[in-house]
Amino acid sequence: MKKLIFYLFFLNINLAASAQEQNISEFKPSNIVKFLPLSLPFNSISFEYERMISAKNSISMEIGIPDKKSIIGKYGIPINSDLKTAEFSVSALRGAFRHYTGKKSLPKGFYIEPYFKYQHLEGKASIDGVDNQGDNYSGKSDINFNTINIGCQLGFQFLIAKRISLDLYFLGLEGGLINGNITTTPTSYTEYDPIILGVLKNVIDQKISEAPSIIRNNVSTTVTQNSILLKAHNVPYPWYRGGISIGFVF
Repeated sequence: MKKLIFYLFFLNINLAASAQEQNISEFKPSNIVKFLPLSLPFNSISFEYERMISAKNSISMEIGIPDKKSIIGKYGIPINSDLKTAEFSVSALRGAFRHYTGKKSLPKGFYIEPYFKYQHLEGKASIDGVDNQGDNYSGKSDINFNTINIGCQLGFQFLIAKRISLDLYFLGLEGGLINGNITTTPTSYTEYDPIILGVLKNVIDQKISEAPSIIRNNVSTTVTQNSILLKAHNVPYPWYRGGISIGFVF
């Protein structure tokens, strides 16, 4: 009798283990929540949600949360320049459709992904220095741009232990349009001075004239009450998208 109970006990354990292995092997994840670390240098904290909608196709939504920080000392901006403050942040929304080319019905393997993206760039800067004649000058700028982008990327997604995703997107080409403005206000004087604003406008116009025609034909400058308004209207630009994300699969 004891041997029979002992045998049934271990038979039950083996059956439970076999059932668990079968459930694991049949586990087909359909959701992934991802973190995109390469957005951090652009002062954006980005997450993505991917959802399988068929055996080889998925849709995804990416959101970038703005994280405004100083960029002085970065991107070639020297610390000892006349630029006293300079900070910006990027918020973004990206919707995509993804098709996996592999044979398995899992969100893994090589894929092609067309997408649509919206971005909002916001920043501000101030400058304070001495010109060639020894006169002090100062000013501030406020930056506000929106972009609309359409693109397509190629990539490869790995699943580690079926619970961790590693997504490498290495060939993303997109085109976009920029709309928005930069408002520059001289602050080294206390009263409205049209001469100073006129000189500043000429300097900005000269820089714009040196840009490619695809830019300068879609950019204008105007003098407001105490500022120079640089306005961009549907300025086209190309962009490359590449990076990595890590996620949790469920």
